[in-house]
Amino acid sequence: MKTLKQMIESKDVMPASQLAKNKAVAEAQEKAFEEAARSEVSHRKTKISAGKVEGRDYWTREPFIE
Repeated sequence: MKTLKQMIESKDVMPASQLAKNKAVAEAQEKAFEEAARSEVSHRKTKISAGKVEGRDYWTREPFIE
């Protein structure tokens, strides 16, 4: 029969403190993912105008006259 120390070393069991740390890390990752998803949706909805760039010609169409 294994001792508790041997079971912890072989990763058969995990201390409650480690479980709490793992849960906190998982919650932080989930929160970061949700924030990134919200940011991505917001970014898609936002149109950022770069304005006129110096040195760049804009092509326009001439009106068609019959």
